[in-house]
Amino acid sequence: MVLEELKGSSRDTAIMINRQRHNISGFEGNGTECREWSDLPVNVLDVIAARLDALDQIYFRAVCKNWGQTRRFPVNKTLPWLLEHCWGFDENVYSVCSFHRPSANPSHVPYSKIEREEFKVLHGAAICASKFGWLLLQKSSLSFFYNPYTKSIIKLPDLNLSFNRTTFSSVPTSPDCFCFAIQSSKNDHRIYLSICHPGDREWSTLILDGFRRAVEDVVYSNGTFYCVFTRGALGAFRVADQHWSLLTNRKPIARALFQSRAHMVASNGELWLVCPSKGFEVFRFDWSVMTWVQANTLGSQALFLGCTSLSVSAEGETSGFAERIYYRYGIYSYCYSMETKQRCRCTLYPRDANGGTERVWIQPPEI
Repeated sequence: MVLEELKGSSRDTAIMINRQRHNISGFEGNGTECREWSDLPVNVLDVIAARLDALDQIYFRAVCKNWGQTRRFPVNKTLPWLLEHCWGFDENVYSVCSFHRPSANPSHVPYSKIEREEFKVLHGAAICASKFGWLLLQKSSLSFFYNPYTKSIIKLPDLNLSFNRTTFSSVPTSPDCFCFAIQSSKNDHRIYLSICHPGDREWSTLILDGFRRAVEDVVYSNGTFYCVFTRGALGAFRVADQHWSLLTNRKPIARALFQSRAHMVASNGELWLVCPSKGFEVFRFDWSVMTWVQANTLGSQALFLGCTSLSVSAEGETSGFAERIYYRYGIYSYCYSMETKQRCRCTLYPRDANGGTERVWIQPPEI
């Protein structure tokens, strides 16, 4: 990465400059002022930082104290990035992340190889959720948050219970963050709900009467975790009083639409359900009659489907993304148009050239 090269060469450049100095006044023999990279004027650093994207701005300010004083320049944060993640090991276990920004001509892919002592235990963990620039990973009974931008790790209590779907409510460093996991299958008449707060010593688990339905997806909105089951049954777990309720009947949607995993998206107080078929069948939850109604339009938004699906506004400079559903299949990313009912390969995000990597949508970093 360009910034890693800058950071690595900073010390060597400073040594070279020091050796070239001819007097203590800071000027060379020809009268040219000489200074270290770390002493560049802040206005010069601002010119450089203004040309960097969000992730590179973070690394740029981390080089040294003086570089950390540069201004924070806004970047387009509407569209998600595509994260490729894999584990590796040589003498140590490490996590490898590649970040792909949406671009018609991708030319620079930020890359991060991180070695941490904690990874010896966490090696092999799979990504379960991605929100706010954080990943929630799980391996057996171990669960933890990982921020691939800041390299922060927040461990969660062990959960000695397998689960189908999981998500979290807010940024893991905030005091109101809750993690939620659910287990439900067609072979069990019980539903297991587990919830915890980062810093808790253990998960709190509720065992409820179920109805032999696999859980398809789970989202969080306005203090409630919503769980959608096969055939569209929708359940709600209210965090404040830990109350569970079933909002619909058990079979509101035809079984034929659940041959593949369905995805639920929370957007501005609305719940959307996307069922893959020959194309996609889309439903919006109608709160007035408490059931799903078929939708022929997404409005001014685009949906990105994944382990955690998300909605992005498609207005102004992103209006061309309206009425589209983005998803990954095999090694490629695809785009489905709600207007034409056709799909095409999406060239904004690259194909999986490496193979074996986890690929998830991730929101751009805060700068």
